[in-house]
Amino acid sequence: MPVNKPTPSQIGQYYDSMAAFYQTLWNDSLHFGFWDDPTDTSVSIAEAQQNFTDLMISHLSVQPGQRVLDVGCGTGRPGIQLSLKAGVFVTGITVSQSQRTTALENAKAAGASNATFELVNAMSLPYADNSFDAAWAFESFFHMPSRIQVLREMARVVKPGGNIVIADFVTTRPMTQEEIDIVYPAFAVADIGSYSDYIGEMKAVGLQYLTCRDVTINTIHPSNVATLAALQKKENQDILISVYGEEMVSGMLGGWSAIQTINETLSYIVLTATKPPRGI
Repeated sequence: MPVNKPTPSQIGQYYDSMAAFYQTLWNDSLHFGFWDDPTDTSVSIAEAQQNFTDLMISHLSVQPGQRVLDVGCGTGRPGIQLSLKAGVFVTGITVSQSQRTTALENAKAAGASNATFELVNAMSLPYADNSFDAAWAFESFFHMPSRIQVLREMARVVKPGGNIVIADFVTTRPMTQEEIDIVYPAFAVADIGSYSDYIGEMKAVGLQYLTCRDVTINTIHPSNVATLAALQKKENQDILISVYGEEMVSGMLGGWSAIQTINETLSYIVLTATKPPRGI
């Protein structure tokens, strides 16, 4: 296993440097898509990402006017969609200055006045106890230096009875050192946990497990295929070369098949837990 996990500062630097990559290939959203029919290539990755956000919103069970914390908000796309669709106030947090800037610009362009974005370390949230009605972490937990510490902080700031929703990759078997050496540096990974890791850590911080939905078939393979197709387009390569140079883009093309192979040994789950009401 890797000796050194990326620090929050290093994760922020990773996303600052990779902003052009995600903007070019994923329309600057930073999560996989969800395809109802994984074989339907007519659905773009941008549409599939919006579909996945809708699925996440359904698990939050929030009402208009409530407050939601978005842990690892990326460029703000999911939080903005949540704010506009559910009529809630969203506070998104990130350790990347470029992400925060982009998220604020995206919110302004979308007219999402109830969505705000801040530079905050998820390991130490500067918010009062019980100050949010719900929270989610949308494909960001694999960056966290300590899952249990972030879960503890999320549980602290969410009101009793509020839901906490996590969408992320999980291991189906221990990863080999070769796989770790490829994937962890490529995506600034601190740790990819297992399903049982998440359940144990949720219980340890006092959360009640509600549901787990396995969305592997709807997310991993079609997202990998769509990403590779976007990476192979000459116009996208030209954009990336102008930012990163030919050698790095060649490495991206050559390395994606290995990353795709490893990705498809993982599962992808949506976990929903709740903070127990007082007295329970």
